[in-house]
Amino acid sequence: MILPVKQKAVVLAAAACLAVFTLPAPNAAASGLGALSAAQQASIPPQDIAAIERHSAAGEAAFRSSDFRTATREFEAAFLIYHRHLGLNHPLSVVAGANMGMAMLGQGRFAEALEVLEVADEILAEIDPGNTRRPGIQRAIAMARDRQNPGAPAGAQPAPQQSPQTASPQPTSGSSVDALNNEAARAYQAGDYARAETGFLQVLAAHEEAGSGRSEGAGVAWVNLAEVYNQTRRHAEAENALARARAIFEAISPSHRYLAVVENNLTSVQRHQGGPEAVLAGYQSALERMRSTFSADHPNTAAAMGNLASAYLSLDRPAEARPLLEDALAIEIAAYGRGAPESADTVSGLGRAYLDLGRYEDAIRFQQDALDVLEQTANANPRHVATLRQRLGRALQMAGRAGDAEPVLRQALSESEAAFGPGTRQPVSAMSFLASALFDQGRYQEAESLQRRAIAEAQRLDNAERASVTGALESNLAGSLRMLGRLGDAETLYRASLDAAEREGQPLSIAMSLENLAGSIRAQGRLDEAAALQVRALDLYRETLGADHPEAVRAFANAGTTLGLAGDYEGAERLMRGGLDGLTGRIPETHTALLVARANLAWLFLRHMNRPAEALQLYRTASRSIVSAALDAAQAAGTDTAATALIVRRNDMFQLHTEAAWAAAHNEG
Repeated sequence: MILPVKQKAVVLAAAACLAVFTLPAPNAAASGLGALSAAQQASIPPQDIAAIERHSAAGEAAFRSSDFRTATREFEAAFLIYHRHLGLNHPLSVVAGANMGMAMLGQGRFAEALEVLEVADEILAEIDPGNTRRPGIQRAIAMARDRQNPGAPAGAQPAPQQSPQTASPQPTSGSSVDALNNEAARAYQAGDYARAETGFLQVLAAHEEAGSGRSEGAGVAWVNLAEVYNQTRRHAEAENALARARAIFEAISPSHRYLAVVENNLTSVQRHQGGPEAVLAGYQSALERMRSTFSADHPNTAAAMGNLASAYLSLDRPAEARPLLEDALAIEIAAYGRGAPESADTVSGLGRAYLDLGRYEDAIRFQQDALDVLEQTANANPRHVATLRQRLGRALQMAGRAGDAEPVLRQALSESEAAFGPGTRQPVSAMSFLASALFDQGRYQEAESLQRRAIAEAQRLDNAERASVTGALESNLAGSLRMLGRLGDAETLYRASLDAAEREGQPLSIAMSLENLAGSIRAQGRLDEAAALQVRALDLYRETLGADHPEAVRAFANAGTTLGLAGDYEGAERLMRGGLDGLTGRIPETHTALLVARANLAWLFLRHMNRPAEALQLYRTASRSIVSAALDAAQAAGTDTAATALIVRRNDMFQLHTEAAWAAAHNEG
């Protein structure tokens, strides 16, 4: 059994920037003295009444300009006067305290705000349960609990608009600036970047008109606008917007906590320009800053972990990505609960890591879980859904379930074309993945047609993306041409793909290109040359993924077989036997790569080394593995599952039994 041509992935790499912010909206803050009885007013000295009015007005003005530090101080001063004269258990004291909590919420002091607001609600529940201010206080409590990160990850649901409570009979509506900001945030999370850009620009214009262009709220709007630019590949504009945000936050305080968010997001912009290798140090620095600024178990820290892990995955370093993603997921589960949309990117990232580590069933499960969460989320970003569906389809295809992968990838292609539009990388990736699923089903002409379409679409990408994508696409096309018997054309494309992979310097891409070129050369009878290329590929797989990874197993099975065909039987046995003996049990006994490796060694013993007894033992081991897996499935889910498992492996079973019968005949005769 010889493995078919390997199809290369056009990988989607997505980093989780920290945006979009949705801050509390200011409301008119009146002194509230009109609600006091004459006797109560008389109990407050005139100078203190004037002080309440002065502090309340100053707090309102500061809140409207997003100067929440000043607003907290002024509202606290008004609260203390109420408390001194009326006591804590008076509605006006409670509402004044709630105003202070609202301002703390705007500062990002969520734990302190939550404590103040919960006390306010508890007191009102005892002394005035029907107070009209309680619903607003309770909404603020929910915000403080749910929005523990001031820079909310992209894709998070926007926080509800909230207003500081006043003691006036009828609270007024929120400001137009905050209404614009909330609307822009909703547009961003729905993937409507044009509307989000317009909205954030309007927020900035409103800040300038109000004289608050250097306020924290304006800085947040610049961060949000930068993320829109980053998502729409306008990286120079994104850098400029982040620079504006950084200048504002540094002017407020050199240690402003949002500076950590700016550093993280700026690194993600630079990644699009310089690639994952260029930003590893930046992501590591951003992660440490998040830890020191927010805490080790804060959702912002989890998002920074996800960014660093994404870079590792793009560099074929899944073993380093996995623990980061597992830690990030634990943080997000603690913050949002299990199955929350805020953790979908992290769950999907773990699926990518498990796929690269050869844990195919885990990869499928995690990708399916992430996609299910998004599809159940109202107003989910269609780009996000399309990307995760591509990842699920790719995991199915890599696990050998090409038939299951095909409908998933067809839907992903349709969604990607609608969500991203022409001339973008995501639809090209979806075409590539779908073509690989068709190829794995032996539908080479259909695969060729789709691969040529993907190459044509890739010509519309910018120069940097086109160069990195085209090599993989041409390699895949070469595989189809090879299986269709057009070996010369296939070899030319494979050599071009290898050159491109070596220029990029990514070991797994080089290894795959070497294997594909070797297969084309072997089919033309140049066995020694092919074997040398395959051994080079094997070394790269072992160095990058480990000796017991399925890709390494496939590689030594192929290289050993080529050595055997070339007449180097001892070298072939040494390579394949050494590879099998070095396995640690991590790969399931029924994994295709392991079945192929055993069958290829048995073929060598039987056909070239006159050792039929050893060949028979290998064939029987492989057959027992398949039957055992089917029986296990039957116990878990009924006989239909067992039958399905055997049907899926029917070609393997037929060939193994045929070869085993041949071996038995030679052994007995």
